[in-house]
Amino acid sequence: MSEVVRVLVVDDEALVRHALRAFIADDDRVVLVGEATDGSEVVEACKAASPDVVLMDIKMREVGGVEATKRVLDWNPHCRVVALTTFTTEWRALEVLRAGACGYLVKNSTPEQIIDAIVAAHAGDRVVSPEVQERFVRAAIEAGENQVAEAPALSDREREIIELIARGLSNAEIADALHYAEGTVKADIRHINHLWDVENRLQIVLRATALGIISL
Repeated sequence: MSEVVRVLVVDDEALVRHALRAFIADDDRVVLVGEATDGSEVVEACKAASPDVVLMDIKMREVGGVEATKRVLDWNPHCRVVALTTFTTEWRALEVLRAGACGYLVKNSTPEQIIDAIVAAHAGDRVVSPEVQERFVRAAIEAGENQVAEAPALSDREREIIELIARGLSNAEIADALHYAEGTVKADIRHINHLWDVENRLQIVLRATALGIISL
């Protein structure tokens, strides 16, 4: 059985914490080990709970999510932080991603998307909500970034995987949609990363959009 991911929730809204508590309790891949109501509490909460992943709100009363993310990673560089917020602007996402977060979700994400993002973050992946991802892509296109002369050769399956990544599907959902083993999907994504000299899903989408392989 896969390792159960230990999760700490940081949010100043009681209703949000209650909902996340229910989402996490309903999935045996994750377990809630602690909560904090502000970024000022996060390091002490982490010391008490030893989470694998911190689900972090951005806007809080005393210490916001960007500073709190830095504090978590100063405490433990191996801990993973996933931002969960109402903001969809790309500059908000960049701010917390540059602080060290490995994911950025908006609060209208489904329970499945939130839990999948937690699990993916723990596995080392970077997860960004599709609507925020689209803003990144459009900003990059408008700035004239990530333009390349020609597309490296991809298999039909790799192209399908890229299209599904752009729609925000997890590895497990891609495997189910294409009727392949999840390990095969992961291997294909690693090959795309190597072929295009990129590191994560967001960079794959940026490159694929610049190449005209997908459109948003």
